[in-house]
Amino acid sequence: MSLDSYSNLKTEIADTLDRDDLTDQIDTFIDLAEARHRREVRTREMISRSSITINSRQISLPTGFLDAINLRILTTPVTILKNVNYHELNRIRSESTGKPEYFTISNEIEFDKSPDSSYSGEIVYWQSQTALSDSQTTNDILDNHPDLYLYGSLIASAPFLMDDPRIVVWKALYDDARDAANMQARKGRTVGPLVSRVSGITP
Repeated sequence: MSLDSYSNLKTEIADTLDRDDLTDQIDTFIDLAEARHRREVRTREMISRSSITINSRQISLPTGFLDAINLRILTTPVTILKNVNYHELNRIRSESTGKPEYFTISNEIEFDKSPDSSYSGEIVYWQSQTALSDSQTTNDILDNHPDLYLYGSLIASAPFLMDDPRIVVWKALYDDARDAANMQARKGRTVGPLVSRVSGITP
């Protein structure tokens, strides 16, 4: 069966488990797989770009935010802000106003100083996928990496299956699928080395 929809995914999970008493739990297995995706999966389909207005020390995160890739102020000259952890931001935090240079992520985006004016900015970030449901029958992860959904859901059935030896296999298959998807995203963001070429016909 093709894993191209929420319904087909549930059918495949039920067929693989071959347990009549777990049918009502399959939606929960998928929910748990999606929670795992948010923690572990970073595919290129999850990269999003959003315009932001930097007009206070703290501003709201964009919808579905998972992790920051980069943040820049677009006002000339363009400034790429450095992402630091919360403790480092506290160390360099300034009570003066000016053009921010650093930021950190908590439940908001926080800057090292209060902006001295309203700046137009842009954040590139990893965005969570819309959860599957009867009305949201697919998303980019299911379309491009259906094994992440299948094996992630099967792993989530472990508390019900107890000592089922297949769990070890499902975990290995999930890990392989996750690592391959994440590696594909990293390669897509890496520029290869420039190669010098001699003009004319190469002998």
